[in-house]
Amino acid sequence: MNENIFERSNQLIKSCNTAYIGVIGENGFPSVSTVMPVNTDSLFETFFATGLASNKAMRLQKNNQASVCYHVGGNNITLVGTAEILTDQATKSRFWHKEGFLEHFPGGETDPNYCIIRVTTKRFSLWVDNEYAQLSIDELLTVQSRCGMVCSGCSSFIDGSCVGCIALNGKSSWGDRDCSTSRCCIDKGHAHCGKCADFPCNDITGMSIGDDDACDHVPGASLAICRAWAERGCAS
Repeated sequence: MNENIFERSNQLIKSCNTAYIGVIGENGFPSVSTVMPVNTDSLFETFFATGLASNKAMRLQKNNQASVCYHVGGNNITLVGTAEILTDQATKSRFWHKEGFLEHFPGGETDPNYCIIRVTTKRFSLWVDNEYAQLSIDELLTVQSRCGMVCSGCSSFIDGSCVGCIALNGKSSWGDRDCSTSRCCIDKGHAHCGKCADFPCNDITGMSIGDDDACDHVPGASLAICRAWAERGCAS
């Protein structure tokens, strides 16, 4: 897995109007149904609107294990984790959309049957742009570089020809000289760029967003990884 497929998946789920949720039903059998995504930001945590009296909601209250699948074009994004039924009014109001919702919840955002499912991802499997990846969230949130590169998905890391800039103490993988980005982090005492008050600076933005072959194939992919590491307090 690399940072490009992670960010591409984030983009795809934001554009998806319908997803499928799998829950544990009666007698331990799986049950799958459609669900409405609302304001999804990333693979880490996803939200769906449903009815409190629906079978899926009642089953989740008995067993919170869940799997969500987004199918967009030929791409397939599957998330596995735990679900929580949210009924507090602040959350219901936050995710309320008049368009399409009133048909299901005629009482509006205070409709007692209207609730939100929050799924917290533990692991995911991705088939995106003819590329496959699967990883646990814990693995993704292990800091592997200073700039947001997910080294475990790099062929040079896999074949052992590069051990990464953290293990190399700032040296670049392409020669016996410092990587300026890695050296900047080390000098400032940061585990990665996301920890810096200047993030995203011009240097790392230029590395992530641009036309050079060395830039992210999905613009901003490594910035998204650094941001995730920072938001979740990850350190090397």
